[in-house]
Amino acid sequence: MVVRSFLGRAAIMLAVAVYAAPTLAQSVAPAGYSDTLRWYHRQAAAGDARAQFLLGIKYETGTDVERDLARAAELYERAARQGLADAQFKYATMLQTGRGHAHDITGAETWYRAAALRDHAPAQFNLGVMLINKAQSDDDSAEGLSWLIRSSRTGLAPARALVEKLTDIHSEDIVRSARTLAELPLADVSNER
Repeated sequence: MVVRSFLGRAAIMLAVAVYAAPTLAQSVAPAGYSDTLRWYHRQAAAGDARAQFLLGIKYETGTDVERDLARAAELYERAARQGLADAQFKYATMLQTGRGHAHDITGAETWYRAAALRDHAPAQFNLGVMLINKAQSDDDSAEGLSWLIRSSRTGLAPARALVEKLTDIHSEDIVRSARTLAELPLADVSNER
């Protein structure tokens, strides 16, 4: 239990430090620098999820605008509600850490899950860590480990390392169940929740 808790906390800190960095994204924007910020605002106000996400990054990092974490969280949430996995991940990270929004672990889990179901590897990693940390049963542990296995298959180094450690700690039954869950198509995983 102590080892699992320690590994979980370490993995969360690693995930937040490594994967909360602004995601690189591309969108069609004006070529002129002076028009670009106005374009982001106009497109975001019109409901363009990608523009909302990119403008959220600007507010989170203070790039071309005054840094405003609450505004960044608001923009990420708007884009997340439209199904943009990168925004779902960023919003979940802000909820988990309490940056720009009230600390909300349940909300973070919900948004990590939404992004994870869209095959977003860092979200799968963070969701897996959250589930492992709060596991109350073998089934809970297997579900958490299954998300970590999924994210490790994308080449995410922290996920591979954590999967290796957790498979050594957990019983063969839990590891077998986790591997079985990780083989299910994401649509099947979504239907089981």
